[in-house]
Amino acid sequence: MLELNKIHLGDCYKLIKEIPDKSVDLIITDPPYDLETEGSKENNISKTFANCNNEISEISQGIDLNILNDFMRIMKKPNIYIWCNKKQILEYLKFFVEEHNCSFEIMTWLKSNPTPLCGGNYLIDKEFCLYFRKGIKLNTTFETAFTYWHSKKNKADKDLFEHPTIKPLHIIKNLIINSSNENEIIFDPFVGSGTTCVGAKD
Repeated sequence: MLELNKIHLGDCYKLIKEIPDKSVDLIITDPPYDLETEGSKENNISKTFANCNNEISEISQGIDLNILNDFMRIMKKPNIYIWCNKKQILEYLKFFVEEHNCSFEIMTWLKSNPTPLCGGNYLIDKEFCLYFRKGIKLNTTFETAFTYWHSKKNKADKDLFEHPTIKPLHIIKNLIINSSNENEIIFDPFVGSGTTCVGAKD
C-alpha cells in the first residue's frame, strides 16, 4: 500500500492499483474537466491549462472513467465528492446512481466575478461538486449543510500556487468535516495544488 500522509507523484491510474480494497473512508477529488477546445469561450480555460501543463490533450478531455471502478473498490463504503463541469454530470450520475445505487447531491460553487465573456451562451459562473454515498450518515449542522457556496474566483490562490483551478480551502474543509471523522483515511488521486491534503491535515 502507498504510504499514508504522503503526496505521491506519479500516474494516478497506475498508483491507485497499489491501494488495498476497502481501505479508504472518503474520496475528495478534482479530476480534469471535459473542456471544449474548439469554437468555445472555454478555450480560454483550455489555454490556461496548456500554459501550466504543456499537455492540453491530456487535461482537457476529462478522465478515463475506468478509474471509477477503482474508486468503488478502495472505498469502505461509497463516500465520494467529485468536482466536474456540466458536460460530465450525466456520466458520473450514470455510474454512481444508475449502476451502483448511490444517493447523490449536486453542489455548486457560485462565482460573483466570472470571466465577462459569454459568446452567445450563459456565463461560466459556477462549478459543480457531485457527492455520492451509500450507508453514510453526514456530520452536518445547519451551518455546514448548504449545497452551494458563493464567493469570488480565488485568483490570489491561483497566482500563489500556480494552479488554474484551485478550490477554496474552506469549501474542502467543510466537505471533510461533513463526511469523515478524525483519523479516517481521505484520498485525492488528482491532488493538484494539495488543497485536500491541507484540509485533511487541518
